Amino acid sequence: METIKELSKQKRVVIGGAAVLGFALGMLYAWVLNPVKWTDATPDLLRADYQTDYLKAVIDSYSVNRDIELALARYQSLGVAGAGTLAQVRADPGEVNPAAMDDFAGTITLYETTPGATPSRTAAPATTSATGYLLPVCGITIVLGLLLGGVVLIRGRSGRRAPREPGGAYGLPEPGEEGAPYETPSPAGRPSGSPAGLDRPPLATFRTTYTLGDDLYDDSFSIEGATGDFLGECGVGIGDLIGVGDPKKVSAFEVWLFDKNDIQTVTKVLMSRYAHQDESTRSRLAAKGDPILAEAGAVVTLETASLMVEVRIVDLTYGGGALPPESFFERMTIELRAASKLGVD
Repeated sequence: METIKELSKQKRVVIGGAAVLGFALGMLYAWVLNPVKWTDATPDLLRADYQTDYLKAVIDSYSVNRDIELALARYQSLGVAGAGTLAQVRADPGEVNPAAMDDFAGTITLYETTPGATPSRTAAPATTSATGYLLPVCGITIVLGLLLGGVVLIRGRSGRRAPREPGGAYGLPEPGEEGAPYETPSPAGRPSGSPAGLDRPPLATFRTTYTLGDDLYDDSFSIEGATGDFLGECGVGIGDLIGVGDPKKVSAFEVWLFDKNDIQTVTKVLMSRYAHQDESTRSRLAAKGDPILAEAGAVVTLETASLMVEVRIVDLTYGGGALPPESFFERMTIELRAASKLGVD
């Protein structure tokens, strides 16, 4: 009888020791050998103040590179927090240029076709890998410890348990086995909803904004093919002035297109309503290029031997004062979409 009691005590010790050993090995693996590491986290996982700093950096970047698709993708990476973060930055821009802030907000409003939509996000590979190894190893270690104790208790020293069927912890298939569940992350898509106009995919889209007081306003953009080769340039600059004094009062802008395969630069003149109605002014500016009345939403096309640029006036505001009404611009935003006429580059 005493022998049986002693054996029973020994079995309990074995079971407890196996359970403790299994737990210890699992914790050792999870916290020391292969701890979870988070990398490549997306902005929608950041804290609110970091999301605000991130969006300010996006606005500053967009004011320099003028890449609409990149700016929209970065904004959408904030997910459902995007609208609130944008409103917070607009309320307290800090060091962000107000003109750049308004330009960015206008771009988001114009191009975002589904409010609240967030682009697909690829799962962080390091996190997925660590989790995939952590759960099976810890589970298997604990289960093996319990199985060892059960064998000693039920069948004694001579007992043998049938080999376990292939698979991970709790009978689930291991990664790579047939029937194992997996998740295929959706690739991040390019922003959709760009305004229609060109009959072919654009090589690039640029946006430029003039504000009263920018007396040296002259924006130009390089047009490159799909392989990065230089094709030409396009841009917008001051075309004509009205009145005297500072700041200069711009009454017309020149939009131009240079093609390396053409011998001439194509130019058109976007004129204020007052300048366009004045016969002498219109005749004088016609020497620079076709005179066009500037109106919000108006679309003008520049074509050369191998390039085409669609010029769209996104919005404009006339200045006021002693000069005639609608004679000079206080603000104008212009979008240029460049495409090749030679097919796919």
